[in-house]
This record gives sequence, C-alpha cells and structure tokens, in this order.
Amino acid sequence: MVDKSLPELPLLGDHSLIFLMLAALCLVVAIRFVKRALEPIGAIVESVAAAAAVFLALGLALVLVLAAALSQ
Repeated sequence: MVDKSLPELPLLGDHSLIFLMLAALCLVVAIRFVKRALEPIGAIVESVAAAAAVFLALGLALVLVLAAALSQ
C-alpha cells in the first residue's frame, strides 16, 4: 500500500506559529484591499438598482393606465 501522507517538513519545526501569524496578517491585508477595490463597484450596483426601480415604476404606471383605460 502506498503511503499518501504528507512528509514532515523540517523547515516548519518551531516556526509554524510564526508562519500562521504571517498568513493571517496577509489575509487581513488582502481583505482590506479587496474591499477598497470593490468600492467603485458599489456605486455601479446602486445605480443599476435605481434604474431597475425606475423601470419597475414606469412599467407599473403603464399597466395601471392601461387597466384604467380598459375598465371604462
């Protein structure tokens, strides 16, 4: 049977906690920069939502006008 376990890495030794802390720090920095990078997209999403609300209101108004015209 073939042993598929990971080999022991002598480099990690006592430094594994330091490596984990550095990895956590890198993740925090990456998340902060992702939030900054996505901020301009938020304005685009808001404008698309506003446009959708306008089209929904216009469509509903048209349906109501047609319903009023057909009910007479």
